Amino acid sequence: MTKKVYAQASLGELWVLSYPLIVTMASQVVMQFVDRMFLAWYSHDALAACVPAGVLAMTFGAMFMGLASYTSVFISQYYAKKKYASVTVSLWQGILLAVLSSLLLAALTPLGTAVIDAFGHDEPVRLLESKYFIILNIFGGLAVINNALASFFSGRGYTKIPMWASVVGNLVNIMLDYIMIFGKMGFPAMGIEGAAWATVIGSGSITLIFCTLIFAGKVRKEFKISRLAGFYKPVFSRLLRFGLPNGFGFLMDILSFTLFTFMIGNIDTLSLQASNVVMSMQPVVFTVILGLGIGIQILVSKYQGLKRTDLTVQVVKNACKIGYGYAGAVSIAFFFFAPLFVGLFIPGSSPDAEAITAKTYPLMKLVSVFVLFDATYLIFGEAIRGAGDTKFYMYVMLFCAWGLLIPGTWWIVYKLKMSVFWVWSWLTFYAALTAVFMLCRFLSGRWKRFNVTGV
Repeated sequence: MTKKVYAQASLGELWVLSYPLIVTMASQVVMQFVDRMFLAWYSHDALAACVPAGVLAMTFGAMFMGLASYTSVFISQYYAKKKYASVTVSLWQGILLAVLSSLLLAALTPLGTAVIDAFGHDEPVRLLESKYFIILNIFGGLAVINNALASFFSGRGYTKIPMWASVVGNLVNIMLDYIMIFGKMGFPAMGIEGAAWATVIGSGSITLIFCTLIFAGKVRKEFKISRLAGFYKPVFSRLLRFGLPNGFGFLMDILSFTLFTFMIGNIDTLSLQASNVVMSMQPVVFTVILGLGIGIQILVSKYQGLKRTDLTVQVVKNACKIGYGYAGAVSIAFFFFAPLFVGLFIPGSSPDAEAITAKTYPLMKLVSVFVLFDATYLIFGEAIRGAGDTKFYMYVMLFCAWGLLIPGTWWIVYKLKMSVFWVWSWLTFYAALTAVFMLCRFLSGRWKRFNVTGV
C-alpha cells in the first residue's frame, strides 16, 4: 500500500488524509438518510420511533466507540516514530477493549428498553422504538470493533481503506433496507425491524473486510500481527488513561442529546416528527466535519508525537479553511432552501403534512446557525483530543450537557410547556457554548504539554 507524500502540515496533506474519512462519514449520512426516508414512506410512526431509538443505541455504544477509536492516536504516534511493533501492540489492545465492550454493551439491552418505557411515548411509537433498539444494541459491538480495526489503517494515514469498507457496508445496508422494510425479493415486510437488521448486516460486512485485510496476506507478515497478539499492560493502561475520558465525554454528549430527543417526544408527536426531520438533516454537516475532525486528530497526534506543535497549529488553520467553507455553504442552503429538504421527508400528500412542515421550517433556520457552532466545536475539539487533552473535553461535556442542556430542556418542556422551536433554540445556545470552550482551550496552548504514548 502506498500513498502520495505532501509537505508537512500542508493543506494538501490534511485534505488527502481527510477526504476519504469525509466520504466515509458522507456514506453513513446517505445510508441513514435513505434508511429514515424509507421508514417515513413505510409509516410516520416508524419515522418517529427510529430517531430516538437509534440515538439511544448510539448512546449506549458511545463511550465504547470513543475508547476504541482513540486507538488511532496511539497508532499515529508510534507510526510517525517508526515504532512498528508498537503499532501492532496498540491495535491488539484496541481490539481487546472493543471485544470486552461489545459484551458489556449487549448486556445493557434491558436497561435501554426500560429507558424507552420510562419516557412514555405514544404506545405504537414506543413498541417500535423497543424493537428497533433491541436489535441495534445487541449487535452494536460490531461498530465498536470496526472503530478499533479501522484505526490500524487511518492511524497510519491509509484512510482510503476504511472509506471503501464503509461504502461497501453502507451499500449493503441500503440494499437490504429496501428489501427488508418493504418486503421485496421474497422477504416479508419487516418495517422498522428490517431497517435494524439491514444495519447489523451492513456493519458485519465491514468487520469482515477489515479482518480479511489485517489478518491475511502481506499486512499480517509485515506487522507481525499474529506474533504480537495478546495483552500488553503498558499500552493497554495508557489507552484507558486517555481513551476513557475521550469515550466518557462522547457519552455525555450523546446521552444528553438522546434525552433531549426523548423529551421533545413529550411535547406532542407532531413536534417529535418535525424535530426528527431536522435531526435527519443536521448530520449532513456533523458527519462531514467529523470526518475532517478525525483527519485533524490523526495529524495532530502525529505532530505531537514528533514534538512539532508549530505544525499542529498549521494543521488546525488549514482545517478551518475547509471546515468553515463547507459548513457555511450548507448553512446557506438550509436557510434559503428549507422547503426542498423538508419535502424529501414529508410528501405533501401525507397525513398532517401541513402541520409538520409548519413546525419544521423555523427549526431549519436555527439549524443553519447551529451547524457553524458545531463546526467550531468539532475542529478545535478534535485538535485538543488528538493532542491528549481528553479530560478537558470530558469536563466541558459534563458541564454543558448536564449543567445546562438537560436541565434547561426539561424546564422548557415540562414547566414552561413551550414549543419545539424554543427547545431547539436552547440546543443552539448549548452548541455555541461548547464551541467557545473548545476554541479558547486551543488558543490557550495547554494541549501542548500532553504526551500520549510516553515515549
